[in-house]
Amino acid sequence: MQEALRQVKEVMGSEAVILSAKTLKHPLYQARGYSQSAVEVVAAIERQNVPSPEPAPVFTRSFLSPTKAEKEEAQGEEETIVRKIRSIGISPEFVGRLVEEVHGLRKELRGWSLQETYRGFLRWKLMEHIEVAVPPEKGTRIWSFIGPTGVGKTTTLVKLAAHFSLTVTPKITLVTIDTYRIGAVEQLKTYAQILRLPLEVALHREDLKQIIERNRHQDLLLIDTAGKGPNPQGQMEELKDFLTVHPQIENHLLLSATMKERDLERVEQRFSGLLPVKSYIFTKIDETEEYTPLYNQLIRSKHPLSYMTTGQRVPEDIELATKVRMANLVLGQIQWN
Repeated sequence: MQEALRQVKEVMGSEAVILSAKTLKHPLYQARGYSQSAVEVVAAIERQNVPSPEPAPVFTRSFLSPTKAEKEEAQGEEETIVRKIRSIGISPEFVGRLVEEVHGLRKELRGWSLQETYRGFLRWKLMEHIEVAVPPEKGTRIWSFIGPTGVGKTTTLVKLAAHFSLTVTPKITLVTIDTYRIGAVEQLKTYAQILRLPLEVALHREDLKQIIERNRHQDLLLIDTAGKGPNPQGQMEELKDFLTVHPQIENHLLLSATMKERDLERVEQRFSGLLPVKSYIFTKIDETEEYTPLYNQLIRSKHPLSYMTTGQRVPEDIELATKVRMANLVLGQIQWN
């Protein structure tokens, strides 16, 4: 409309009087996917002291299609947005599909700015490509916590034990097979006393089998394991020997948010090659601002995400994973402005 009025003033001068103005729907531009940009303006010039017949109204119509400069500006803006998305390390295949689908949906997203379109659609696609684990069902559950040294297995176990004992059920038993680390049993024993939960120690595979049998009346058994590096084959085989003693054991693989992407992939391959992984638990979310490696790991492995830990406090600093939370962590890395 502003452009049409400018043309009226240019053609007819500052004395032009606007008689009517309205927006038109033109099928040609709708078919090309442009927004409604055709307007009709009727204007006339009122001349005083001129002894001539009243002039006929002057009619001007402007169908405003994007100019070459506007198209180039929009293309440049899109390239900038896509470059920002790629800069956080999301897989090129993911970004390529994102761009294609945004182009296919531009007609349905009229009225949105290009940045709003990409930001909203990216959040949707981030959530669509990952899975989160559902809360545990009723009945006895046996959870083991596996992963490399230093990811926070014992602390995470205690947080979940405190959470479930306070909000779900007091029928919980803590179990440890970590007899390698100095002070590991004593550490967990202290936590068990604070939470007023029983603690069992399994030195051998048969011990763990008997512990599970003795605690069939409990709703939840939480098994702490020793941290295993990705290379010592003997320790990994021993872990497998323990955790295959009962078919109900569900293995939750803990991965630290501070790990590099290659290390995440290597650890996952090592552990999932020996034991079935029920879900991921991401730890130390508060110790980094780069979450794309974790997200890429979810896409690669297809394992669901169950919990995330965000600090050292027990039991506060643990949360049930959601798709929205994970997508927002990734989106928060992008400097949109």
